[in-house]
Amino acid sequence: MALAVTHILVVIVILDLFRHYVFGKKKFPRYLLVVGGIAGLAPDLDIPLGWILSLLTGKSLNIHGLFTHSILFALLFLLIGVFFHYRNNMKWAKILYVIAFGWTFHLFLDCLFNEYATFLWPFSINTKIFCPSKELLGNYRASVDAVILVLWLIHEETHNYIKDYF
Repeated sequence: MALAVTHILVVIVILDLFRHYVFGKKKFPRYLLVVGGIAGLAPDLDIPLGWILSLLTGKSLNIHGLFTHSILFALLFLLIGVFFHYRNNMKWAKILYVIAFGWTFHLFLDCLFNEYATFLWPFSINTKIFCPSKELLGNYRASVDAVILVLWLIHEETHNYIKDYF
């Protein structure tokens, strides 16, 4: 499994690149980067939920990856975003699109780190066919987020975008 910081940071960096090169700063405000980063970690909310359930039941429960790691949640956010888009409420449409992107990218990262979850919950389809058979980034798990952060900071400074954050 990718580290929590990796789930957040990768989504923020990719969204920031889209912000600078595709949508523009005016159409893609900075707060959407924060929303996307949080959404990139959101499928792992089942971890603290499992801790709470274990505490309440007195049994060790591991519900990680049972249902929150489903692409259906991302599709739900996307569909609600489309609804708001057609109702001309672009603020909420963008928020929901970014949540759907962050949620989906979480699943993609888990796949890269060879964590098989129920991506197609509630359907019991073997998700191993979608993911690589070996963990591609496992040996570098602890340093992936540091490398991404350094590369992103170099990019931001090189293109004089770093001032956007100060």
